[in-house]
Amino acid sequence: MLCCDERYLPYAALTIYTLMQSNPDRDFDICIASLDALEVPPAIAQAGVRMCQISVGSAFDELPTSKRFSVAAYVRLALAEAFCDDYDRILYLDSDIMVVGEELGAVFSLDLLTAPVGAATDNMKLKYPRRPTPDQAALGVNGPYFNSGVLLIDTKAFVQQEIREKCIQVAKQHDPEKLHFDQTLLNLALIGNWARLHPAWNWQWSIVRPMFEIFIDTQIIHFVGTAKPWSDRKAGLPIRYREKARRFFAKYYPDLETNTAPPATKIRKSNLYARLIRHIGRTSAFVDAFNDHSGDIMKVLPPDFR
Repeated sequence: MLCCDERYLPYAALTIYTLMQSNPDRDFDICIASLDALEVPPAIAQAGVRMCQISVGSAFDELPTSKRFSVAAYVRLALAEAFCDDYDRILYLDSDIMVVGEELGAVFSLDLLTAPVGAATDNMKLKYPRRPTPDQAALGVNGPYFNSGVLLIDTKAFVQQEIREKCIQVAKQHDPEKLHFDQTLLNLALIGNWARLHPAWNWQWSIVRPMFEIFIDTQIIHFVGTAKPWSDRKAGLPIRYREKARRFFAKYYPDLETNTAPPATKIRKSNLYARLIRHIGRTSAFVDAFNDHSGDIMKVLPPDFR
């Protein structure tokens, strides 16, 4: 399930398009939830996407927003209540994601260890396990921390434990300038109460990831940085992702402004050497994190500093 407004609908469509390509024989529903009434994008018209307009009233009116993050960023907090009669489990996906693995349906059978949410450790914590993330540092806390761009939600547990209400309460207790929107709220509301999924379910792509990715049975690629496949002017992302996005938008959204490096962009030796050096510096942290789950993408662990 994805949550977006009109502005992010083309990117949500790209996510679903990649899901359709990698999982053509899916046995689960695909949904887009929005505060607005959205029409099914032509690019995914054959996927049987369920378009759902939901109302949250004034529940999120006091939560912080920005130019990049609108109230739509908090809709994921209302999914369990809105769909608990329809689904026992919901896999929430951000709109800057590509689904590349063929086993997406397997995620719904993961053992969440009685937790209401399963998520992957945030990239910052993978690199620096003992260092607080920027929002943790601003709030004077530290501890395990997950990325909220991919969430496996146990709908009944989420509702029964009143996670949405706890997130709103957390927001009222802290300076909004110190909160990284829904991600901070969820991490504070779910301290010690989330299940740690294999990084394959939320492979957060950054410049120091390509060499490590060969060890991962990657299912979901999440472009967490400022560079997205459709706006990567410096060609920092792998060409296979940039070209997939370029072809998709050229075909289905020709009027949408994109700004990514052309396929003919040359490789600069100095950039490649810099990447190699950064990879070497991150090797120890990656190996430690990898060995927690090893190659078993179905292995779920309690949260810790990785």
